[in-house]
This record gives sequence, structure tokens and C-alpha cells, in this order.
Amino acid sequence: MSNPVPADILIVDDLPEKHLVYRASLEELNQNVVTVTSGEEALRLLLEREFAVILLDVNMPGMGGHETAALIRQRRKSRHTPIIFITAFADDVQAAEGYALGAVDYILSPVVPEILRAKVKVFVDLHTMRSELARSHALLEERVEERTAELERTAEVLKVEVKERKRAEERLSILVSELTHRVKNLLAVLQSITSRTLSDSRDVAEARGILLGRLHALAHAHELLTEACWKGAGLADIVDAEVAGFSDRVQAAGPEVFLTASAVQTFALVVHELATNAAKYGALVTTEGSIRIWWDIIDDADGERHLVFRWKETGGPLVVPATRKGFGLTLIDTLASTLTSEPKVDFAHDGLACALKVPLNIIAVEEASDFVLPMKKVAAN
Repeated sequence: MSNPVPADILIVDDLPEKHLVYRASLEELNQNVVTVTSGEEALRLLLEREFAVILLDVNMPGMGGHETAALIRQRRKSRHTPIIFITAFADDVQAAEGYALGAVDYILSPVVPEILRAKVKVFVDLHTMRSELARSHALLEERVEERTAELERTAEVLKVEVKERKRAEERLSILVSELTHRVKNLLAVLQSITSRTLSDSRDVAEARGILLGRLHALAHAHELLTEACWKGAGLADIVDAEVAGFSDRVQAAGPEVFLTASAVQTFALVVHELATNAAKYGALVTTEGSIRIWWDIIDDADGERHLVFRWKETGGPLVVPATRKGFGLTLIDTLASTLTSEPKVDFAHDGLACALKVPLNIIAVEEASDFVLPMKKVAAN
């Protein structure tokens, strides 16, 4: 133990001249020696301070040594403080009484400095060791508390990290499932497009051109979906993307409608097929031809809301009704089963007309306010 704190030694004797003897005898110990002349003074000091050992004169006027010792032992704070009685007249009865009161030793007066110093040193050393042990224990408890608090903080951090990791894993699982679902859907659409395109009576070059056009239409739809994080796309954007090459001859208008991802792909292919047909056989063949596209939301008698989408060509060559169904007509008819739609295609002499009526709750996103929709609109004729 390095640099121990000096211990306090209490001397209780009614004769002040003896105090000098005790101090001189204990000076070599380099401890704090406190002297009082009565038991009452000693009891007051013991309320305020802790002492390593008490040297108590047995024979004092007023409150004697034995009575003082008895009161010292009654107090919890000083119950275990070592007491050495000092007396000029010691006998077995007095010694027994002293030991019964908790004395640890008896010293005859006049004292022998070496004996007094040796006996007091024992208790001073014990007190110093107990104090050092108490300080070490307190320091250990403090370190344990600090380490415990640090471990608790680490545990909380780990809990947060575990929760974040679980959330990340859940998000990853959802993402993988969603990606798998989208890839399957995309492959199904590609398979349908490819098989229908190549099954018709076309040469390879023609089939290649038609297939590329349909794939580009699907790619446009996917670009719109990607911009909206695959939450859907606006119908106006879909129409604009598919008729961009003929924008000066196409008038499109309608209210904001935000379609689901699957509906975006279907409508993109429908508009692409109608535009391709118009460019090859319909209104876009001639310079005077034009196309009007418009849509609206209506309520049926039963209160169900529907999207009505219309396509009308004018100014083109005389329309000849189709003798067989191509991919475009087949796709439009497919809406009837997949979207519970009521498709109508009219090969009128003045221009092809097409109308689709689809329940809004099947194709539209429920909360369109979560997405930024295009603000532009093209006025109808």
C-alpha cells in the first residue's frame, strides 16, 4: 500500500500531562493523535470521526473508563473500534470487566513507550489495511458499475443492430420475392409476345421488326414503372410514350389515372398495337390522317367506377375489316378475361374505333396521391 492516509488515534485521560507522554510515545508512528480529558468529550468525537484505536483511562472522575466503553459499544458506528484500557491498578476482576465491555488489551501505567507503541501499531496497521480494502472494494464496485453500464449500452446497440438487420433481411426477402414475381410476369409477357409474333404467317424480317416494336413498347412501360419505383404509372405518360413518333397527329386527353404495374404493361402493348396498326394500315398511312385518344371515369348504376378508354382514327384509307386476329386484337380480347373488360373494336369505313371499359379498382392504384403524376395535358379536338 503506497502513501496510506494517516489514522486517527484517540486518547482519553483526565490528566493533560499524560497526553504529552502518549504523544511522545506514538510520534514515531506518524499518525494523528487526538486527546480529550473526559468520556463525554470522547463520545462527542466518536459521533463525528472514526478512530483506529482508543486509549482509555479506566479511573477518571465523572464518567469512568468502563462506563465510557459501555456507551461506545452501544453505538453502531463505534461498536467495533478497538479499546485499550490504561490503568495504574489492574486486577483480574477489573480486567474481566474490561474485556467483557469489548476491550482488546490492558496497559499498566506508567506506560512503557515501546510496549504502547507496538500495541497501538498493530491496530493502526489493521485499520489502514481495512481502509485500503474498503477503498479497493469501492473502486472495484465503481469499475463493475461502469463495466455493467458499458455492457448495457453495448447490449442496447446490439439490439438495435439486430433489429435493423432483421428489417434489412425482411426487406431483402420482400425484394427478392417481388423481383421473382416481376421476372416471372415479364417472362410470361415476353413468351406471349414472342409466340404470337412468330406464329403468324410472316417472314423472318417482318417478324423481327414487329417483335422489336412490341419489345420497345414493353421497355417504355418498364421505364415508366422504374421511375415510379414499380408502384405504377400514369395513363397519360403511357399514351405519350407509345405515340411519341406521331405526336403532331395525335390528340390525347383525359383525367389523371395512375395504373398498377400489370395494367401499365397491358395498356402500353394495347396502345402500341393500335398505333402500329394505324401506321401500317390506318390513319397514319396518309398525311391527312389523325388519331384522337380520350378516356374518362364513369359510374355505373350499381355505383362501380370504370375507366372508359377510346381510340378513334380519321382521315385514313378505307378500312377493311380484318379477316384474322393478330396479336393486337388478341391482346385486346385478352383484357376481357384478365381485367373483366368489355372491349369493342369497330372497323368503321371512316376509321378504326376501339373502346375499352375496365373496372377502375382492378387497374388503378388505390392511393395515387403518394406518387407524382405528369402535369401536362394535350387538349382534345
